[in-house]
Amino acid sequence: MTSEFMRKVHLKTAQQYKEQGHSMQFVLAHFQKVGIPEDEIPELLPLVGFTDETDPKALSHIE
Repeated sequence: MTSEFMRKVHLKTAQQYKEQGHSMQFVLAHFQKVGIPEDEIPELLPLVGFTDETDPKALSHIE
């Protein structure tokens, strides 16, 4: 489980990536690189503004 502090840090980074025009795949790679557990990633993506509808294939490898 990711601490609340680290979760907020990585969410802010992911939001900045999205604002810069990066894809959901890019944000997924960031979460994986920094060690966010796979089961927490689907919870974080909507907080950044991504949904299954944004790129349904992007989540297929983690569900």
